[in-house]
Amino acid sequence: MSPRSGYCWRSKCGAKNGLSLKRAPMRILYVISDLTFGGAEKQLVELARQLSHAGHEIVIYTLNRDVPRRPELEGSGVTLMTDQKHARLDLPLLWRLRTTIDRWRPDIVHSFLFDADIHSRLAAVGTGIPVLNSERSHNYTLPPLSLLAHRLTRRLVDGVVANTHSGRDFARKLFALDPGNVHLVRNGLRIEELERQATTDADHRAEFFGPGRFRVACLVGAIKPAKDYRLALDAADRLIAANPEWRVLLIGDQVSSVGAYKPGRDSDSGAYKAEILRHYETLSTRDSIRMTGLRTDVPAIVRQCDLLYITSEHEGSPNVVLEAMALGVPVVSTEYSDIRRVLPFPQQVVAERSAEALSRSMLWSQANRERIIAMQKQWVQANARIENMALELERIYRGYVGEHTSPQPA
Repeated sequence: MSPRSGYCWRSKCGAKNGLSLKRAPMRILYVISDLTFGGAEKQLVELARQLSHAGHEIVIYTLNRDVPRRPELEGSGVTLMTDQKHARLDLPLLWRLRTTIDRWRPDIVHSFLFDADIHSRLAAVGTGIPVLNSERSHNYTLPPLSLLAHRLTRRLVDGVVANTHSGRDFARKLFALDPGNVHLVRNGLRIEELERQATTDADHRAEFFGPGRFRVACLVGAIKPAKDYRLALDAADRLIAANPEWRVLLIGDQVSSVGAYKPGRDSDSGAYKAEILRHYETLSTRDSIRMTGLRTDVPAIVRQCDLLYITSEHEGSPNVVLEAMALGVPVVSTEYSDIRRVLPFPQQVVAERSAEALSRSMLWSQANRERIIAMQKQWVQANARIENMALELERIYRGYVGEHTSPQPA
C-alpha cells in the first residue's frame, strides 16, 4: 500500500502550499467488526473522514465484507479494506491483518467493537505499534468465553478510548489499566452536513399520519431488549391518552417478517420482537402510533418531530440524541450513562422507569421547548463537533506515537 498521490509523509517533504507543518501526519489503522448502521460505525466513518481531511493517512479494516456505509467514504481519501471473519477467533484473518500491519506499518492501531478489539490485539503482538481499544457502553456483562478471551489478551492493549465518563470508569476496571491510559472523547457531529441531510421538501408528518394539526414524538432504535420497546410503547400510549393531539413515530426496525429477524448485540432472539409487536396490537391508541421500519432519511424525519424520546435501559452515547439536539428537537430520556451531563434540564431525564413519568416529562418538555432547544444547541456546539473530537484523538494518538516534525521551509 502506498501513500495517496500528493501526500506529504513524515520528513520526506517540507511545507505544503507555503505553510509550515509543525507535526507530520500519522498513519492510523482502524479495525472494526463491521461497518453497518450502528452508532460506533457512524462515529468511525465521521472520524476517519475528518482525520483524512486534516492530512493523516487512514485505513479502515473491517471484519465483515458487508459494508453498507461504504458510500459515505467515497472521495474522502480513506482507504477501506474489507475482510470476512468466519470463526470466533479466525486464525487466517489474524494472519491477513498482521500482514497488513507489517506491510503498511501504521503509527497506531485503534479498534472498535469486541471482535475487532480481540483480533487487533493479537495481530499487533511484537510489532511495537501502540494498540488502542474503544469502550462504547458500560456496566455490561461479557459472556464467559468472551470474558476469558478479554482477560487473556487485555495486557496487549496500550490504552482505551471511551465516549462517556461512565464508559471510562467502567473501562478502567475492565482493562485493569492505569487511569492515564483510559481516555474520554465524546461523540462528534458534522453539524453543517447534518443540517443538509435534514433539509427536505417531503412532509413526513403527513406521510405517516395524514393531514391535520397534531404533535409528533419519535423514538429511533432497533427493537431489542436494551431499548426497552415495551416501555416505549407504554409511554406513547400514556402520552396520547393524556393529550389526543399527540402522535408517536417509532423509527429504525421492520414491523413484519419476524421470522427473518437476526439477533444482534443486546438482543436475545426474534421472540422479543414478536412479543413487542403483540403488545403493540393490544394498545387502544395504536392507530396514533406508527412504526416506520428501516429508513435512510432519519435526520429529515426527526427534524419534523416535536420531540424525541429514549427509553433505553443502558446506552453509551447515542448519536440520535446529539443529532436531535443539533436539529432543534427537545429530547426526553430515561436515565443511563452520561445523559444528565448532556441534557440541559433535569426534567428531561426520567429516573423512574414508568410510562407515566415519561409522559409527564414529555409534556413538560413540549411546554418548555424554546428554552430547551436553545440550551441543547449551545451544548452541541460547545461539546459535540467532529472537529473537536478529531483534534482530541490526534492529541491522544501522539501521546502514544511520539512527536514528528517536518522541516521548516527554507
